[in-house]
Amino acid sequence: MPPTHSAAPRRYASRRGKVRKEFWLDPKALRRAQTLLGAETERETVELALDLVAFRQELGQGLRTLAGLELDRRD
Repeated sequence: MPPTHSAAPRRYASRRGKVRKEFWLDPKALRRAQTLLGAETERETVELALDLVAFRQELGQGLRTLAGLELDRRD
């Protein structure tokens, strides 16, 4: 019976939609961010930080939209 490669599809599935990048980071900044974000891994730290950047932009857009509304005070 030929060997099966059951682990390969799982590895591939976890990489689907991802791109590989290699860059240098300040280890102190990475550890600090990891602690503040409560991330278990460095990869999770970077992914959470990127999500927060996008969320910050969405939050700012929402605030600008709200600032343009005229609201009535209702008691």
